[in-house]
Amino acid sequence: MENIGLFSDSAGRLWTREDVLKGLRAVGADACEILFVHTALLFGRPNRALGRKGYLQALYEVLLDLQVPTLVFPAFSYSFANHENYDVRRSRTSMGALVEYIRTRPEVCRSLDPLLSLSVAGARTDLTAGRPTGHSFGPDSGFDRLHRAGNVKFLFLGADFAEHFTYIHYIEKVLEVPYRFDMFFTGNITGHDGQTFRHTQAIHTQCGGVKLKNIGFLKSVLAETGHLKVERLGDGELACIAEEIIFQEVAGRIRRDPFSLVEPYTERDLTHIYTFGKDGERVTHC
Repeated sequence: MENIGLFSDSAGRLWTREDVLKGLRAVGADACEILFVHTALLFGRPNRALGRKGYLQALYEVLLDLQVPTLVFPAFSYSFANHENYDVRRSRTSMGALVEYIRTRPEVCRSLDPLLSLSVAGARTDLTAGRPTGHSFGPDSGFDRLHRAGNVKFLFLGADFAEHFTYIHYIEKVLEVPYRFDMFFTGNITGHDGQTFRHTQAIHTQCGGVKLKNIGFLKSVLAETGHLKVERLGDGELACIAEEIIFQEVAGRIRRDPFSLVEPYTERDLTHIYTFGKDGERVTHC
């Protein structure tokens, strides 16, 4: 493919397809069987000659150029949490323009989870197969399948490690941390065949009186140990880490210190109150 310019950073440097691909390889994003990609396109000013669709397609093609057998994207819609029915073909994701563009591609498979659906391009379409299990972090959920798949990495393509690492909530569910509880939502799901069915789905959300810590400290620790590979990309950055490393690191921290990811709390803080969307704002986090 032609080594076209994709975007210019604030210093005026033009970054090309090859620059992006080189950065992805530098953080080890190509050295896995499954690559889970969080995105935020904050690298600079896109090349206007490409147009919006052309820019998104070019970024997707760079990810395909890594030749990782399976790419996974968080196509989260939080439909039920927003009092909306979920249509696997039509419900938009709130995870950014690139993920929304990829979701609509004919080769991409999307799961039926009405809260935290996943989109998959490549070999492991089984990661999205079947009806939702009833819990977005429970046994045989998309995140549980990733944990059991082996040779998985997480890539932060401009996305902030501390803001977008939803997988950590799966680890908290595995450990059944006391500061989270299962919140249940009910609605209608329309599947790939156009058929609609009623379903109840749970998510593991924080208790009403609990305050989360900013996990930027965890990013620093993992970068210092070399487990998290970080490279500059325009005005943003790339970061990549292996699933087994982050699982061991986070699970170990919680077992040693139950307050490692949250501010100290008391029993009266452990209220089963869903705090997201309470003022009418759209739910985009769990």
